[in-house]
Amino acid sequence: EVNAPEFPILDGSSRFFSEEIQQAGIVEQNAPKDFYIVKHKIEVKDEETGSSLIILPDEKFSVNVLISFDSPVLSNQFATLNDLSEFPEEIAAIVIYDKKMPQETLDKLADEVGIPHKDVHDLGYINNKPLVFDNEPARHKLIDVLGDLALIGKPIRGRIIATRPGHKINNQLARMIRKDIKLNEVQAP
Repeated sequence: EVNAPEFPILDGSSRFFSEEIQQAGIVEQNAPKDFYIVKHKIEVKDEETGSSLIILPDEKFSVNVLISFDSPVLSNQFATLNDLSEFPEEIAAIVIYDKKMPQETLDKLADEVGIPHKDVHDLGYINNKPLVFDNEPARHKLIDVLGDLALIGKPIRGRIIATRPGHKINNQLARMIRKDIKLNEVQAP
């Protein structure tokens, strides 16, 4: 059970969940871990959005994320997670407001996230707090990649290079990995 003031979908942050897990502690299980070991390059591209995800063989799990948006607020950024042990200290996220919407819609969003109302003309970060990292938007996309690929059901040994990732393309890669897992499973006679 996690006692977070809000769910990650509201601010994109996994900080509260990570802190609760650290506080509760992690117990190493006395059983072999069933990894998905990347043996060959797997690539997914979306020509329309310019998104691509590549997973390559590697001895450990790591993720490189590159983001690029047509936005006056958000610059091109990258984020890297070289080891999962870095996750609690290195990954954070924030909500960005870079396209004008009706004032009542922005006010409703602010109420849901629990922050003061902003003027609809002030584009920028909606959270009204300083960024923890300059590249927080890229770190948020890195969290998305981690969460979407966790759905394959196995920890991964491989390097992921994600350019302009999003849930749609992340899930396409996850489906390709699941297909590869099924093809390589030993079939009972």
